[in-house]
Amino acid sequence: MIEVKQLGKSFGDLVVFRDIHLHIHPREIVVLVGPSGSGKSTLLRCLNGLEEPDAGSVVIGDASWDFSMDVSSKKQAIRKIRTSTGMVFQSFNLFPHMTVLENVIMAPTIVKKMSRTEAVEIGEALLAKVGLLNKRDEYPSRLSGGQQQRVAIARALAMQPEIMLFDEPTSALDPELTGEVLAVMKQLAEEGMTMIVVTHEMKFAREVANRVIFMSDGVIQEESTPEQFFKQPKTERARKFLRQIEGVPDIEYQV
Repeated sequence: MIEVKQLGKSFGDLVVFRDIHLHIHPREIVVLVGPSGSGKSTLLRCLNGLEEPDAGSVVIGDASWDFSMDVSSKKQAIRKIRTSTGMVFQSFNLFPHMTVLENVIMAPTIVKKMSRTEAVEIGEALLAKVGLLNKRDEYPSRLSGGQQQRVAIARALAMQPEIMLFDEPTSALDPELTGEVLAVMKQLAEEGMTMIVVTHEMKFAREVANRVIFMSDGVIQEESTPEQFFKQPKTERARKFLRQIEGVPDIEYQV
């Protein structure tokens, strides 16, 4: 479903990542972990065209784009990719002057030209899914951070995406509110949503991911099952990373 080949991105002289290759199957849950500055979030943003890579190509479903395409073709491809992907960011980015329901239904009515009646029906079902139907007429300022992030997830799901991208969705939340958001993400995983998640929540990665990809210094250092990564990482860089994370048990060393 997702194919990334030789993807590279720099900002001036700073190489964010280079020569990234990924293949992600439908219904797979892939978690990207690694130290800050390793390129995880930028990679995620390149997948749906929020950042433009300097090299390589991205294929999502039947849409593809690469850095060498002309502007018109690239815009068309990115538009197609975005209709099949939903993205949730670190910050909630809800419109403060709109109610919760209005935030959720805005994109389907504008982008997909969905009728308001249909959009409201879908929006209410999604708010019920994330446990916030009773907040449909509230404004974001009256919600907790965890509630706002759950609204942001419902908003992304309202476009009926095939793939969900999560860029550290709990990094701005305290531990109690983090649990609310992770519970919704676990539910999506159980329902078969294809997901790529950038996170520092190692418990989530261990329990939910099919595959863990470890990035450092702008490259993929290793990828494996959660069991292998957390018990017997292949590289010294990954072992060092895990030792520094609170709550990760002692790892086994390869002999």
